[in-house]
Amino acid sequence: MPCYKCCVIHVMNFILYLLFAFSLLSSFAKADTNIHELKVATFIEPPFVDLVDDTLVGENIDIAKLLAEAINLRLRIIRCPFARCMAMVEKGQADIILGIKKTPLREDNLIFIEPPISIQHHPIRFFTLKSKKITINDLDDLDELVVGVLRGSAYFKKFDANSKISKVEFTTQKQLVNMLLRGRIDTFLDREESITPLLPSYQYREKISLSNYQYNKPVKSYIAISKHSPVKKYETRLTEYLTNATELGVIQSIRMSNRARLNISDPNLK
Repeated sequence: MPCYKCCVIHVMNFILYLLFAFSLLSSFAKADTNIHELKVATFIEPPFVDLVDDTLVGENIDIAKLLAEAINLRLRIIRCPFARCMAMVEKGQADIILGIKKTPLREDNLIFIEPPISIQHHPIRFFTLKSKKITINDLDDLDELVVGVLRGSAYFKKFDANSKISKVEFTTQKQLVNMLLRGRIDTFLDREESITPLLPSYQYREKISLSNYQYNKPVKSYIAISKHSPVKKYETRLTEYLTNATELGVIQSIRMSNRARLNISDPNLK
């Protein structure tokens, strides 16, 4: 029998979606008949996107569905490693990407839609093997270490710009975890909420250690449209849609529903 809390959340979601649909029904004209689909470059990053029974699920998938409906296009999800997703959207091979950090370099090829879909409060931490007893209190402690990074990612300026750190790129977070467990790298950095779903809880507790050093500044996460995609003509519509969705609590409701399903808390929902 479903819990009372989950039932309340589902009822809230339904009501919010109805209100949202009616409020925007007269706001948008039909889509250009020459554009038939919205191609969304999608990378796996729990809890925002995950693969369950060969199906991509998560809050970013639900938000992508709403965006496609807003401009009357068929949704096409393109699953790809993060670096490939970025390359596809920068070249216009995909139309949009969800859940990325805004940087001046990325703005050369991407249009970032306001407001951000989330503000990530979880700190970025360095993951090590307990058996190696590695201590990381400062970035200087990385000088003799091999550090795994996700190809194409922007972490934080002090780390990204440090050319003295020995960095080895991988295409997925799962690869980072596996390379650490095999001893191929000494450490990697990410948010704990994105790593804990990737291995059994007992293995995480017994084998993984978190560094004392952490980057703890909130990071805004955006939807971005390719400047080389015909979908860029919908920038204003999507901005208005996202603004309304945020103000009406639809984005927050999507996040609450997904976090309740995963039985995890979210510091973004304060």
